[in-house]
Amino acid sequence: MRSMIRKAGALLAAFAIAGTLTACGPGSANNAKEDTKPTDVNTDLGDKKYELTLWDGAGLKAVDEALIAGFEAKYPNITIKGQYDPDNVSGQNGPRVISASDAPDIARVTDMNTAVRGNHLISLEAYVKAYGWDVPDSQTELYRVDSNGKLGDGDLYALPNSYSVTGIYFNTKLAKQLGIDAAPKSVDEFVQDMQKAKDGGVLPMMTYAKDGGTSFVFQALMANNSSAKDVQNWILQKSGSFDTKAAQDAAATLQEWNKKGYLPKGVNAVDASTALSRFCSGEGLFFPSGNWNLDTIAKSLGEDVQFFAFPGATAEDEPNVAANAGAFYGIPVNSKNHDAAAAFLNYTQSDEAQQIIVDNSGYLPKASTDGLKANSTLQQSMFDSYAGVLTSGHTSDFINNATAGMQASGLIPNFQLLLDNSITPQEFTKNVQAQYEKEAKQ
Repeated sequence: MRSMIRKAGALLAAFAIAGTLTACGPGSANNAKEDTKPTDVNTDLGDKKYELTLWDGAGLKAVDEALIAGFEAKYPNITIKGQYDPDNVSGQNGPRVISASDAPDIARVTDMNTAVRGNHLISLEAYVKAYGWDVPDSQTELYRVDSNGKLGDGDLYALPNSYSVTGIYFNTKLAKQLGIDAAPKSVDEFVQDMQKAKDGGVLPMMTYAKDGGTSFVFQALMANNSSAKDVQNWILQKSGSFDTKAAQDAAATLQEWNKKGYLPKGVNAVDASTALSRFCSGEGLFFPSGNWNLDTIAKSLGEDVQFFAFPGATAEDEPNVAANAGAFYGIPVNSKNHDAAAAFLNYTQSDEAQQIIVDNSGYLPKASTDGLKANSTLQQSMFDSYAGVLTSGHTSDFINNATAGMQASGLIPNFQLLLDNSITPQEFTKNVQAQYEKEAKQ
């Protein structure tokens, strides 16, 4: 049960900012804009007693509570009480929670544009300077908003402390039976391994299309055909289109793989929990998913599984990885304890907190994994495969987050039509771009 709760929390994190690009604020702002950009901040809290509240989704309670315990041990004069909403409503509730007159002191931001345009979050720039936080643009684009309210540039309004990444779970026990001795280092090798699996009576790729899992490998293929930067610019509504040859070729590849029997039979009826359960039971050589499933899969397959980044087009090409923050906290304007809340954010950046995150979640730590102890062979394989990936320039957010309705109205139905051969790859990309434009113009 605990591992499934973690999974739910990580899925929340992976798609939590799905509304950030188009959402409107909940009513008029109650705070003057100048109140959102503090300049006089204090990092020395002394012995004054503080009682803070932290709001999050219930799926992240385990890691949040562990971080709170570590923080309180260092700051005995500060106590933090966690408040948790069910994961299936936390995204909807987030804007209301952050804008309330009794807003928590620390909160996961589920809708960045609503929060910033409504003047409900403070800029963290003064604390970035005061504490010396390492916040490279490549890791924080989705948590920055400029003076025109556009995402991707400007002040930082939420601080990531860990990352969700996509990749491929690799059943090494099945691989050995098939004569495969290592993870593939190119797309061609990946395809060759899938064919070996099929010829050997093994399902090549466990995946699911009922609720969007086919987007993971598709996005990697699309980025291989263009670049992670192109994909990121489209997600952030900066430039570009989904209706490109790069996306069409990726869609054609996915459609061909299904025709060849590389995907599970009836993939359109397979959902995320079913796919995970089947892979954990030993079905499938490969399973494209995210590190939010690390704990569950490690407990099921033990030493017989690895996690690697979907390979580049050739062995010489770096992989392109979809990633976003596993945890990202902001400080509401209506919090009465901005400095104390910032002290907690600062703690989450520490080596101690990073190990706590490793011990209590499947997230990739924000900092280097050097000196951190993995809690399973599977997690160590993630550390080894993703070393330096967050600063490589080969990451983008999840395409599902391009607009609020992209997952439900753009990707899921059109992946299903693509995989049952009702539409062509060209129609697939046109349909998705049409949904994108419909929402971006609102």
